[in-house]
Amino acid sequence: MIEKELEEPAYAAPEKQFGAVVVAAGEGMQRLFRELGADRVVTGGQTMNPSTDDILREINKTPAETVFVLPNNKNIIMAAEQTAELVKDKRVIVIPTKTVPQGISALLNFNIDENEEPIVSAMKEAAANVHTAMITYAARDSDFDGHDIHAGEYLALLDGALLGSYADEKTLIDELGGAFGKYAPELITVYYGEGVKADAAEATAAALTDLFPDAELSVVDGGQPVYYYMISVE
Repeated sequence: MIEKELEEPAYAAPEKQFGAVVVAAGEGMQRLFRELGADRVVTGGQTMNPSTDDILREINKTPAETVFVLPNNKNIIMAAEQTAELVKDKRVIVIPTKTVPQGISALLNFNIDENEEPIVSAMKEAAANVHTAMITYAARDSDFDGHDIHAGEYLALLDGALLGSYADEKTLIDELGGAFGKYAPELITVYYGEGVKADAAEATAAALTDLFPDAELSVVDGGQPVYYYMISVE
C-alpha cells in the first residue's frame, strides 16, 4: 500500500527568533538562497510577480517570531510590505531589495545572533553596496529614453536603468565594463540563466576578468528566466 504524501502544514509556530523569506525564480537561484539560510522561497520575479497572498503563505510557514522578507524586485516591495498588516502573531520586516543579487548580499549579512536593529542595518547596507546589471534581449524594434533598440539585440539594464542594446556580446561587455568602472569593483558575480551554457558563461566572466583583473570573480548557475545574465558588482 502506498502511503499518501503528507501535506505541508499551512502554519508553522515560532521555534526561533528570526527567519527569512525570499522571492526568486530559477532553480539555481532558489537553491542558493536556501543554502544561504532562507527558510522559504517564493517563486517569482520579473514578469511573474507573486501576490501578497503568495508571500503571506510562506511567512506563515516560517517557524520564527520575526520574519525578514526580501522581495528582490522593486515591483514586489509593496506586496511584501502589505503582509505586515495581515500576519497575526509574527513580526514582518521587509528589506527592500530591488534585485536578486541585492537579496543574496543581504542574506549573507543576516546574522541571527545579533539583535533586530543591527540585523536590519547590516542587511540594508549590504544591499545598497550591490549594483546589478541585467542582460536580456530586445523583443521588438523600439526607441526608449533616447536609445535606438533593434529586435534580437542584447538589452542591458544597470540598476534598473536602460544602458543600451547591442548587436554582439563583445560590445555589450565593453559597455558594461565602462559602466562598472566607476564603482571600482572588488567582487563581480555572473549569474547565468536558463538556456545559457556553462562554457558561454565562463567566457563572459573571462572577458570581465580581462577588464577588472584585480576583482574577485565568480560564476553561478542561477537558472533564472528572462535574463541571460544577472551580473552583480560590489
